[in-house]
Amino acid sequence: MTASVDDVRSRSNIADPTLADEGALAIEWARRHSVILDTFVRDRLGDGSVEGRRIALVVHLEAKTAFLATVLADAGAEVVVAGSNPHTTRDEIAAALVDRGIEVHSTRLSGYEAWEKHLLHVADRGPEYVIDDGAELTMRLAAHRPELFAALRGVSEQTTTGVARLRSLAEAGRLPFPAMAANDARCKHLFDNRYGTGQSTIQAILNLTNLLMPGKRVAIIGYGWVGRGLATYIRAMGGTPIVVEVDPVRALEAYMDGHEVAALADALPDADMVITATGGLRALGRSHFPLLRPGAILANAGHHDLEIDVEALAAAAHEQDEVRPGITRYRLDGEHEVLVLAGGALVNIAGGLGHPIEIMDLSFAVQALSCHALMTGEYRPGVHVLEPHVDDAIARARLAIDGIELDEISKEQRDTIDPWIV
Repeated sequence: MTASVDDVRSRSNIADPTLADEGALAIEWARRHSVILDTFVRDRLGDGSVEGRRIALVVHLEAKTAFLATVLADAGAEVVVAGSNPHTTRDEIAAALVDRGIEVHSTRLSGYEAWEKHLLHVADRGPEYVIDDGAELTMRLAAHRPELFAALRGVSEQTTTGVARLRSLAEAGRLPFPAMAANDARCKHLFDNRYGTGQSTIQAILNLTNLLMPGKRVAIIGYGWVGRGLATYIRAMGGTPIVVEVDPVRALEAYMDGHEVAALADALPDADMVITATGGLRALGRSHFPLLRPGAILANAGHHDLEIDVEALAAAAHEQDEVRPGITRYRLDGEHEVLVLAGGALVNIAGGLGHPIEIMDLSFAVQALSCHALMTGEYRPGVHVLEPHVDDAIARARLAIDGIELDEISKEQRDTIDPWIV
């Protein structure tokens, strides 16, 4: 039986129900531009396989995420939602989802303690499937709700960090269910990590600072798909990327792409801005702060809020203040100061509007169809990647929206080994 809106309101944890109308407008704007979710994915999910399934959706809670939640709910799923980061929830979006009859446990700037409680509220709803970001809910189920973790039927994971965590669980023999590495699908990482994070991070930095990119030297720590995207947009806007990498192959790739490559100790004194993009912890830590150019701007584009060790920076500073909304100044020795954007949280979401809608339309199509595949296919416990033909179908559907049709290889163009076999 479907719960009433009043029941959903009583179970949910949100900041302000009166913001629902504002949130509904934002979700409708996201729907208008989510052409794949609103057509191709709806059609795929309409086969009845989602009906009655309990799905936990734990991704940065903003309008695009909310629209994915409504698509799943419209297909008959029982959806419960939380944010994957305590700094990135939009309270108006949370209110609109609850008004729509979807349970939500998330408030903006609630702090880590409240966020942990919200995630455990979602865990206690006993989801069968999880659509996760950073494996945040999955790892807490494993640590705090082992019986519910063991009962999971599948997880679809959004990020590089989360996939790495799931693979670590699998290698340790502690992943009792199949998981889809949605991040590894081509329609996700080739577009979301590169174009989505690349564009939205630079947009957020420039909007927060009101500065110009031409002439700026920007150190990028990490040259995965996110780092590649950042370097592309920085160069396109007239800045100079300086790539810092520990992986020699990625460093060589950055060099072949035409970027400067340097060790961190050499890059920091020369950088007007520093952007972390590693997916790990403390990429920029206590020992690095004295190396920063006075007035350097620090931003994080990776998964963890701890990629910049803001706590250590605060401890090292003799004074800190907010010089502009979203910009905290830390004064170190003498007049040496550094500026941190969005408190070290994901700058494109905590300090901006997140990825462009068209990019998240692709990413959430992958997430939804990865979850659908777990429901309809037979997968052994372990980490899997979405079947290539589904990935191709998403791309073809997106091209078709703009009237683009592809050629097929003819019989005469196919290279076979038949003539060589006697």
